[in-house]
Amino acid sequence: MPIDTDTGNDNRPGRWALLVIDNASIRRQLELELLAVREKIEGCEQEIERHEALDLPAFRQWLGVQCSDRLSERRSLEEEIWNLRGRLAAIQGLTQHGIRNVAAAFFWFHEIEQDRMAIPPHVQRAWEEVTVRSPEKRRAHHVPSGPCEDGSEFQEDADWSDMATDIFSEGSADRSDLGPGERKVKSNYQSLYRKIALLLHPDLAGVLTRQELELWYQTQKAYAEKDVLALETILARCDRVGTNSLTLSELRAFVRGANSSLASLRQSIAILAEAPSWRFLLLKPVEVELRLRHVRRELEGVNCGLTQEKKMMENELARIEALARRWLRRRKGEGKQLALRL
Repeated sequence: MPIDTDTGNDNRPGRWALLVIDNASIRRQLELELLAVREKIEGCEQEIERHEALDLPAFRQWLGVQCSDRLSERRSLEEEIWNLRGRLAAIQGLTQHGIRNVAAAFFWFHEIEQDRMAIPPHVQRAWEEVTVRSPEKRRAHHVPSGPCEDGSEFQEDADWSDMATDIFSEGSADRSDLGPGERKVKSNYQSLYRKIALLLHPDLAGVLTRQELELWYQTQKAYAEKDVLALETILARCDRVGTNSLTLSELRAFVRGANSSLASLRQSIAILAEAPSWRFLLLKPVEVELRLRHVRRELEGVNCGLTQEKKMMENELARIEALARRWLRRRKGEGKQLALRL
């Protein structure tokens, strides 16, 4: 840092000298801060890993035994709802492909379903449109029926897997088709990957320890999955972060990134803590009994909601069926009148 050493009153130019500032203490403080944050991140990750490896499997097994009646009831209700939804969707599909009258659509759908009479060509064409396009539409617009208040915990149960709905999946998209937000996410995970590669890539970093090699494998997996949070966490845990090869500004940036990752992990833990499987193996018998009552009450509420949804669909089908009967009577009456005129 240059300073003016001229203290005279004449007009001669000032004499300058360099003052060297020792930043070793600042670097040590940043490295200690980064190390402390890294240890907290590791502690959070261990909590999450313990939940996934121990508590969650035990909870699923317990749920399948203790709540088998509620789960079976839900499975049965969802199967009935799925069938009712399919019938209504088929009737609606026929109305969208040439059969404007919903009563006529119900009549022809029923005849196709029973395979009892020849189907007119225009109805056959409409039905082909419905059967070809409906699977994609169902996958695109299907929404799982009311989950429990604690999220998707029950849907991941082993017995629950039979009731699981379609999983939304995003295919790979060309960068030109991405929106501004998606382009930013893509840029973020690529930037994080490059930073980690400079620290952990075997060709750049040389010989790696076992821990560093494991982090490098995790980096490749997170990059393939475009997991920005995982990449940020790995970057904060890199053993080579905090060495003298980094400037103070880079160290500060890593500390900020590590604190951001820690905040995200803590937020994830706060959400998991609301799930009934959180620290399940640490519960006392009295607490397990309370948990059972809570879970069964939640499942009962879900099944009540499914029952109401089923009744609404049944009522809608009954209404359309009544319209179809009146339409068929009018059609037969018109046919008799036409025969008499002939």
